[in-house]
Amino acid sequence: MVTSESVRWFADLASPLFSKFGDGLTLCREGKRVEWSYDGRSAVVELTPQGTLEALFIERPTIDAVTSQEAAAVYRSQQLPYALTPAGCTRMVDDMVDFFSGVREPRFVFATAYTLPTAG
Repeated sequence: MVTSESVRWFADLASPLFSKFGDGLTLCREGKRVEWSYDGRSAVVELTPQGTLEALFIERPTIDAVTSQEAAAVYRSQQLPYALTPAGCTRMVDDMVDFFSGVREPRFVFATAYTLPTAG
């Protein structure tokens, strides 16, 4: 259950995202999944059945040298999952700030890449 207290502490913890990325930061929520985006990069956060948060960090799409198709690299934090607590959410927000700022290894590990569908 979401209480006004939990919303308040999460808003306080997320303030570094808003102060650093401002209006360029977007947020989209669907069910237990939230996607934060900035400058073509995304952090997709999902609430697991165990009550923790899992996150995928998706780089901006680029042209894959082998397939010549648009693809995006997907990273995971070295320290998953995130606990649904002030400390766990602070760590998640810190990871999002770093990712949107361009930090990759060693804080994140490459998980996979996916090819984007072509138009037409």
